[in-house]
Amino acid sequence: MSASKKTFRHRRWGLRLHQSLVFSPLFCRAVGAGGTGRAQRVFFPGCSLAAYAPHHVLAVSDYLRERLEGVGVLLKCCGKPLRLASLKESFQARFDSLRSELDRMGAEEVIVACQNCYVLFNQLDERRRVRSLWTLFEEQGLPEGLCGSAEGLEASIQDSCTTRGIAEITGSVRSLLDELGVTVHEMEFSRERARCCGYGPQIVSGDAKRGRQAMLKRAAESPCETIVSYCASCRSAMGLDGRKSLHLLDLIFGAPPPSSGGPMRDWLNRWRARQLLGRSA
Repeated sequence: MSASKKTFRHRRWGLRLHQSLVFSPLFCRAVGAGGTGRAQRVFFPGCSLAAYAPHHVLAVSDYLRERLEGVGVLLKCCGKPLRLASLKESFQARFDSLRSELDRMGAEEVIVACQNCYVLFNQLDERRRVRSLWTLFEEQGLPEGLCGSAEGLEASIQDSCTTRGIAEITGSVRSLLDELGVTVHEMEFSRERARCCGYGPQIVSGDAKRGRQAMLKRAAESPCETIVSYCASCRSAMGLDGRKSLHLLDLIFGAPPPSSGGPMRDWLNRWRARQLLGRSA
């Protein structure tokens, strides 16, 4: 067997293992509104945010419940990695199960923190309204006391390539940063011209070296030492060259403590997010 075929088979095996784990009961949880199993609105944080900062998942859930009625949470993956790898049948089965769970919860609206999830739900789930967490933050307002809390910080923005053409999302992100007091220095390629952070091509190609090179190249385009992302995967990618890489939620709810541990840490954080949501139910 050629080296390329071995790499291809190994990549697909790794993706299937990842998806089997991320859809398992160990890392998933559905929490209804008001102690019930149902919710008019469902916050869908996505698996990457849970892997990065489980306390952000809980903090956003609490924020939404304070401001909106009938908010529940569904902690699960949208299955996008399978779609990127052209595993169409596996992806469709995963996404269908996700829609069925939202149906069981009675969800009329899904609020997403992940840009990949936002695009998938808009494309494939005609049963409910899809809302970006960032436009909702702008509409509802930041938590009390945060206006100007990041004054003095100068940063660039890594726009998610999956939603780069959606002006209401890129605009809301900048409005929130302005309200926080951040001085933004735009990259040459931003908003609708934003370049990929390199994470997606790494999944597709299975080539970690190629993915890392793309990540380093994109981070080097920032005129600032600090880069703010609103995608957990982008946040991870933009910190590889030693720059300070922040998630927008870090500026709202506080950054998680620095840690190392790679994939094992990510899985532990997903489990922690599940446990935190269980205690808040």
